[in-house]
Amino acid sequence: MIRAPSRTMFSYWGRRGALTQFTLEVARAAATEPGIAATVSVSRQNESFADFVEFGPALFPVETFRTGPGALLRSWSIPRLRKQLYERIRRDRTQLVIELLPHVWSPFVMSVARAAGARYCMIVHDADPHSGDRTAWAKILFDRPMRWADVVVTLSAAVTQRLLNTGRVPEAKLVQLFHPDFTYERKVSERVASPSKTAPIRLLFMGRILPYKGLPLFLDMVERLRAEGIAVEVGVFGEGTLGAHASRLQAMGAEVVNRWLSESEIAATLTRFHALVLPYTEASQSGVAAAALGAGLPVIATPVGGLVDQIVDGQTGMIASDVSARGLSEATKRLLLHEGTYRSICDTIDRSREQRSMARFVREIVARSLM
Repeated sequence: MIRAPSRTMFSYWGRRGALTQFTLEVARAAATEPGIAATVSVSRQNESFADFVEFGPALFPVETFRTGPGALLRSWSIPRLRKQLYERIRRDRTQLVIELLPHVWSPFVMSVARAAGARYCMIVHDADPHSGDRTAWAKILFDRPMRWADVVVTLSAAVTQRLLNTGRVPEAKLVQLFHPDFTYERKVSERVASPSKTAPIRLLFMGRILPYKGLPLFLDMVERLRAEGIAVEVGVFGEGTLGAHASRLQAMGAEVVNRWLSESEIAATLTRFHALVLPYTEASQSGVAAAALGAGLPVIATPVGGLVDQIVDGQTGMIASDVSARGLSEATKRLLLHEGTYRSICDTIDRSREQRSMARFVREIVARSLM
């Protein structure tokens, strides 16, 4: 007997960020799965909304807002949005709604999913706000749908354990999966040449520049390596305040792109470095690491939060012994000063793609949410 495809809606109503790429790749993966009949719901105000028109009738666009104040000023439209979501779920006979990242309006809208007869699953990316994150004020709102969610999915053991320890989610409805790679496959001809004794090693810091991302620790590590006579070239790419670090970057001749990067810019940047460095002082998991691994780029990371789940030491990168410049520099040398090690890790990343693939993630989140 042939089972009918699971009718699933994937939702992300944010305006930009890594979750836009995440949603696009989830939708594309789901569209190729014979066991899933997918709908994707995104905001018309998303900066990349045009990329979603490829889904045709499977696209469920919604009106949200373009600026922060719009969350309040346009709140009058929430009842209409509730009605539209209810009707779409009923029309499609949707069995499951998966919210890939809760929206500030989710607490006022998503409860209609269950009223319309669908199960509701939400992904919790962070158990607690990160220091310096401007969206931290909204975390209480983002978490409210956990109260009625049928399934709460996490992407790392660190987030799972924190939710359990704080009693926010019963263990019975928690499902721990993994952060899938983004699709930035690099052709061998496009990759920077493997490290050699005659050329500098090239290290990349990428992502929003926030206190917990550890930019000063990254710079300390670079200075330590150079003090040992190791030639290092540095790239720092991402939006945020550089402050006093700007002069240090200039002094070390770093390539700095201090703004938001498009997906094509991210893809191009990842081809130009030997490794991505995540000198984080705290973490849940990392979308930047997912992009790097998707591009075949090894990752050097501190041993915090979900990074130890996402990066397998000696297989997809190196985990530092501790959160220090010394720990990071030693991990960097283990990876990059032994060509055999570096090439072996690059090969392992390529061979193990299916384990971290979006296709596997989509199959598992739908199956586990309908159990």
